[in-house]
Amino acid sequence: MIAIENVCVSYTHLETAILQNVHLHISSGEWVSVVGPSGSGKTSLLKVIAGSLKNMEGHVTINDTPIYTLPTNERHAFLRNKVATVYQQFRLLPQFSVLENVMLPLLPYQKRKHLKDKAIQLIDEIGLHHRITHFPHQLSGGEQQRVAFARALLSEPTILLCDEPTGNLDSANRDIIIQLLKQIHAKGKTIILATHDPIVAEQADRTITIQDGVIHEGEVVE
Repeated sequence: MIAIENVCVSYTHLETAILQNVHLHISSGEWVSVVGPSGSGKTSLLKVIAGSLKNMEGHVTINDTPIYTLPTNERHAFLRNKVATVYQQFRLLPQFSVLENVMLPLLPYQKRKHLKDKAIQLIDEIGLHHRITHFPHQLSGGEQQRVAFARALLSEPTILLCDEPTGNLDSANRDIIIQLLKQIHAKGKTIILATHDPIVAEQADRTITIQDGVIHEGEVVE
């Protein structure tokens, strides 16, 4: 489903490439954990798959479509319902309710009634129906992250990118997110998850390590 070939990513303020000649294939429905030291390129790898990098060399295909050869507008349209991202920072808008936060990203593209019905269903599935009219400041960190997952899943993506999704959570809320990830994976979603937490990483079908811009299959570097 995802094929990354000869990908290099560099930034002008760094002397060395953050990703060097990366080759990676990820099968449909696979859960891959990405580990490695801070600054090793984990987030950059997720951005490569999300189609959001400009300073990249190489080839990335999703479902046999070379995403970086598409014009920007076409690439965004192609990826909108295929790839979604959950971040370490919850990125909820404080002036909007739980329901509104889940719906907002897709409001320009789909009918409000349809989105509302789907959003309510997702909020029910993450166990937060009692919070549906509440605002972010009224939620715990774990609850905010569950809302962020619901927001990402609203577009029914086949690929879910997770950038340190438990990094701001205590162990109890981390475990809730792990169970949520397992439920998502059981529905056939492809998950690529960057993490420093070995307990989170070990839940995956496969773990890769990025160190000095190079990918090592199955090797965990502390």
